Amino acid sequence: MTAIGAEASVAGAPARTAQLWDQANWSHIEAAVKRLQVRIAKATREGRWGKVQALQRLLSRSHSGKMLAVKRVTENRGKRTPGVDGKIWSSSAARWNGMMSLRHRGYRAMPLRRVFIPKSNGKKRPLGIPCMRCRAMQSLWKLALEPIAETLADPNSYGFRPERSTADAIEQCFITLAKRASPMWILEGDIRGCFDNFSHSWFLEHIPMAKDVLSRWLQAGYIDEGTLFATLAGTPQGGIISPVIANMALDGLEAAVYASVGPAKLARSKAQLNVVRYADDFVVTGVSRDVLELKVLPAVRQFMAGRGLELSEEKTRLTNITEGFDFLGQNVRKYDGKLLIKPAKKSLQSLLDKVSEIIKSNASVTQSALIQKLNPVIRGWAMYHRHVVAKASFSSIDSHIWNRLWRWARRRHPNKGARWVRSRYFRVNGDRSWDFATKNSADDSISEFRLFRAQTTPIMRHVKIRGLAHPFDPVWATYFARRRTAKRAVKLFGATPWC
Repeated sequence: MTAIGAEASVAGAPARTAQLWDQANWSHIEAAVKRLQVRIAKATREGRWGKVQALQRLLSRSHSGKMLAVKRVTENRGKRTPGVDGKIWSSSAARWNGMMSLRHRGYRAMPLRRVFIPKSNGKKRPLGIPCMRCRAMQSLWKLALEPIAETLADPNSYGFRPERSTADAIEQCFITLAKRASPMWILEGDIRGCFDNFSHSWFLEHIPMAKDVLSRWLQAGYIDEGTLFATLAGTPQGGIISPVIANMALDGLEAAVYASVGPAKLARSKAQLNVVRYADDFVVTGVSRDVLELKVLPAVRQFMAGRGLELSEEKTRLTNITEGFDFLGQNVRKYDGKLLIKPAKKSLQSLLDKVSEIIKSNASVTQSALIQKLNPVIRGWAMYHRHVVAKASFSSIDSHIWNRLWRWARRRHPNKGARWVRSRYFRVNGDRSWDFATKNSADDSISEFRLFRAQTTPIMRHVKIRGLAHPFDPVWATYFARRRTAKRAVKLFGATPWC
């Protein structure tokens, strides 16, 4: 081959690999992976662990599995966040080459890049960011591990699971506590440093996947300010597979709670025990304080200790339902025998603080730019709380935001009167004459940008997912199809969801 021919061949290689990626039949790939996942779930239900292991090996080495794994890590929110090697797979050629690099023989996990994100209490939460190849390998094994996790999961576990959400967990709280004869006492559980303290030996003994690969992830270490640190416990927050293996470690909590009062179902029924868990946050109901304090709490501590975890003494508390408790940003409380679930005060204050910070830091931007920054924040918060008793909170939020925007507008024009400021920044909208909105250049009666009002969000009761349902069992295929159709109809037309 001539020098010119060699140069043309090298130049054409990225184009060919990019074409191979771009021409992938994704519907065929996803169907092939789903078939293997359904077979893994079936073998798990039947207790055929040799078959499970063989199918996992087949999926983790299949072309379809590798393609889908790379697709997911290059299309999620962290796709532009590099690991310690500084590389991201942004081009089609890089994605194809990344897929080809997913080989188990000779695989070595690189250390994680340590970053910190702020928590609601002012502290910082450490995140471990894997490099792209490790991220893709974790995504590949997640495809093989998730069917097992879903098959063996606790019925009332809702965090980081497909087709489940915080709304399901809150609705389960309502179902459990709303009746007149419902339990009156709540154990609010909080695990101290959950993701940082999981026992590696427990993972390696109980997580059904390739032990050599799992141990490399767990012991990869992390780099902080140029220094390599070893990881002797825990699973990194930021790893794609971490939520799955953390959920698998905490599954069994319901059984441990129920066993604390005896093996008979009648004993559990008399004690009114119920568990609702979202990731590492959980609540346990009981008929009395003594049952929770003397029987359930020691059983929970013993369960956690076997996994290298312990409860936080300051955040784990026993509460009467008449006093109420906060769970997943909502306040659950009975008023004169009637259960009401409302947005928690901390959640309200957090939104107002965020809105105030946006307004304060954008004192000189245009009105339309400010509206575009505020709308996603207000709409996202309102959509999260739209399933509970939130109308009064929505009205209060709108009022507080209006006051802040009015001060923002007045400060921009200290030499103008209130009437002029009103005509400049506020518009008439139906029976409302104080909507924060911009004028259209062609017609002043039409607004180009209008501030989203939380109060316009309709309150809509959420229909909780059935406890045993998961997407890897064909028995539930029709159920999930109808559920997705109903959700789509609610989003588009505001219809009543199907149960």
